[in-house]
Amino acid sequence: MNKLRKIAFIIAAVFILAASPVFTLDFNIDGLNNALDGFMDELAGSLPFNATVGLNWSDAYIGPLFNLPPHFGLGVTAGVTPLNFKAIDSLLGVIGMEGSISGITDQMGKTGKIFDIMGGFPLPAYTFDFRLGGFGIPFDIGFKLGLLNTANINILKELLPDIGLNYMLIGGDFRYALIDGKKFPLKLSIGIGYSHMSTKIAFEAPMDPIVQKIEGPVDYYFRMETPGLDLNWNTNIIEAKAQVSFPLLIITPYAGVGAGYGWSKAGYGVGAPVGVYNNTLGDGHNYMNEYKNELENLGYNNLTDLGFSNISEPKGSFNLRAFGGLSFNIFVIKIDLNVMYNFLSKGLGATVGLRFQL
Repeated sequence: MNKLRKIAFIIAAVFILAASPVFTLDFNIDGLNNALDGFMDELAGSLPFNATVGLNWSDAYIGPLFNLPPHFGLGVTAGVTPLNFKAIDSLLGVIGMEGSISGITDQMGKTGKIFDIMGGFPLPAYTFDFRLGGFGIPFDIGFKLGLLNTANINILKELLPDIGLNYMLIGGDFRYALIDGKKFPLKLSIGIGYSHMSTKIAFEAPMDPIVQKIEGPVDYYFRMETPGLDLNWNTNIIEAKAQVSFPLLIITPYAGVGAGYGWSKAGYGVGAPVGVYNNTLGDGHNYMNEYKNELENLGYNNLTDLGFSNISEPKGSFNLRAFGGLSFNIFVIKIDLNVMYNFLSKGLGATVGLRFQL
């Protein structure tokens, strides 16, 4: 259970799901740096798939705007895509945990099995969607926007007093109807879209101050107080899509494929008072400048008296996904259930949507 409690902290801190336990971390700055670098590299690779949440409506083409009735719709979509287990493993390793989260999911029962099926830990996303029919030629355009700032939501501030979250997902697409559904119940469209997603999470690490002895002619002690961690990432993806749908009155089955190119950036900051002192308490004169070379030899690189930060910008990558599902049509209200599969990462995602559509 100790392992599960530590995993719960990682999940809570990064994905805002639970309260954090308190434990002591035993590592040096270089180890933390490498672990966070690994986390960010893996996270950056998972982000473009997550940014495709939203605008995957059941109708491949909604119809012309200037018609009776005019064709448009608005609603909300929420879903999850997988974060590769390796990303979390990178953080677990630095706190001395043996094995990996993928090996520990067996202890989580049904929840662990769901994670295994998805191919990773669920990374959430949501958007408000708006789609507008075209005119002149058979096309439609869509826009999506998701915003969340815990500082502006009282209930979240009460539930997560020590965690700050800023989230934004925006995007749009253009779809041209090759078959518009007028002659027989089938719609087929091709299109192109763009999505941008950015997230920042800030929290205080549940750990004791880090104290490490520096041996020399006179022994001194490196000390870093309880740090505040900032994790931030953003991603962009340009995607070409093709979709087919079969309107059948109360349900609309649909399927599609998307091929795109995504590029991401992820970074972190560790903010805490840092110093080198002649005792473990950290009072008195700060000898950090005098011991700069010794600190670098110990792996304390890019260090200031306020902490350290780094950013990872891996190469862009191609994404290939399939998506599909069905909607339940209740007059002008549609409830949309959708699954997505990433062929390259072998990850499985899912979304649910509710919208008003004419």
